[in-house]
Amino acid sequence: MSWKPPQVAFDAKHLVRALFDSSTEEARLLEVAARGDIDIVASRGAWNGVLWLIQSTVKDGGRPVYSGDELAKLREDLPITWT
Repeated sequence: MSWKPPQVAFDAKHLVRALFDSSTEEARLLEVAARGDIDIVASRGAWNGVLWLIQSTVKDGGRPVYSGDELAKLREDLPITWT
Protein backbone atom coordinates (compact mmCIF):
# COMPACT_ATOMS: atom_id res chain seq x y z
CA MET A 1 0.00 0.00 0.00
CA SER A 2 1.45 3.37 -0.98
CA TRP A 3 1.14 6.46 1.16
CA LYS A 4 -0.96 9.36 -0.08
CA PRO A 5 -0.94 12.77 1.62
CA PRO A 6 -4.16 14.18 3.01
CA GLN A 7 -6.16 16.26 0.57
CA VAL A 8 -7.34 19.84 1.14
CA ALA A 9 -9.83 21.54 -1.20
CA PHE A 10 -9.34 25.19 -2.12
CA ASP A 11 -11.88 27.48 -3.75
CA ALA A 12 -11.17 30.90 -5.30
CA LYS A 13 -11.34 32.62 -1.90
CA HIS A 14 -8.70 30.25 -0.47
CA LEU A 15 -6.45 30.75 -3.50
CA VAL A 16 -6.62 34.54 -3.17
CA ARG A 17 -5.71 34.36 0.51
CA ALA A 18 -2.85 31.95 -0.18
CA LEU A 19 -1.38 34.05 -2.98
CA PHE A 20 -1.86 37.56 -1.58
CA ASP A 21 -1.42 37.25 2.19
CA SER A 22 1.48 35.18 3.48
CA SER A 23 0.16 35.37 7.05
CA THR A 24 -2.97 33.32 6.33
CA GLU A 25 -3.63 29.67 7.06
CA GLU A 26 -4.09 29.15 3.32
CA ALA A 27 -0.58 30.45 2.62
CA ARG A 28 0.82 28.07 5.24
CA LEU A 29 -1.09 25.19 3.64
CA LEU A 30 0.43 26.13 0.27
CA GLU A 31 3.90 25.85 1.84
CA VAL A 32 3.02 22.47 3.32
CA ALA A 33 1.78 21.31 -0.09
CA ALA A 34 5.06 22.43 -1.67
CA ARG A 35 6.83 20.03 0.71
CA GLY A 36 4.48 17.24 -0.36
CA ASP A 37 2.88 16.78 3.06
CA ILE A 38 -0.65 17.55 1.78
CA ASP A 39 -2.33 17.63 -1.61
CA ILE A 40 -4.27 20.79 -2.40
CA VAL A 41 -6.98 20.39 -5.01
CA ALA A 42 -8.83 23.23 -6.71
CA SER A 43 -11.13 23.55 -9.67
CA ARG A 44 -10.25 25.27 -12.89
CA GLY A 45 -13.19 27.57 -12.12
CA ALA A 46 -11.48 28.68 -8.91
CA TRP A 47 -8.37 29.54 -10.92
CA ASN A 48 -10.50 31.53 -13.37
CA GLY A 49 -11.77 33.60 -10.43
CA VAL A 50 -8.18 34.35 -9.40
CA LEU A 51 -7.29 35.25 -12.99
CA TRP A 52 -10.22 37.66 -13.18
CA LEU A 53 -9.16 39.31 -9.92
CA ILE A 54 -5.52 39.69 -11.01
CA GLN A 55 -6.35 41.00 -14.47
CA SER A 56 -9.00 43.38 -13.12
CA THR A 57 -7.02 44.88 -10.26
CA VAL A 58 -3.28 44.52 -10.88
CA LYS A 59 -2.79 47.14 -13.56
CA ASP A 60 -0.29 49.75 -14.61
CA GLY A 61 -1.65 52.65 -16.62
CA GLY A 62 -4.93 50.82 -17.07
CA ARG A 63 -3.29 47.76 -18.58
CA PRO A 64 -2.84 44.37 -16.88
CA VAL A 65 0.67 43.91 -15.48
CA TYR A 66 0.88 40.17 -16.11
CA SER A 67 0.74 38.45 -19.47
CA GLY A 68 -1.22 35.29 -20.10
CA ASP A 69 2.06 33.35 -20.30
CA GLU A 70 3.17 34.66 -16.90
CA LEU A 71 -0.14 33.71 -15.33
CA ALA A 72 -0.01 30.26 -16.94
CA LYS A 73 3.49 29.79 -15.48
CA LEU A 74 2.22 30.84 -12.03
CA ARG A 75 -0.58 28.26 -12.23
CA GLU A 76 1.86 25.60 -13.36
CA ASP A 77 4.27 26.38 -10.50
CA LEU A 78 1.66 26.20 -7.74
CA PRO A 79 1.61 22.95 -5.74
CA ILE A 80 -2.04 22.40 -6.58
CA THR A 81 -3.86 19.62 -8.39
CA TRP A 82 -6.36 21.25 -10.76
CA THR A 83 -9.62 19.40 -11.33
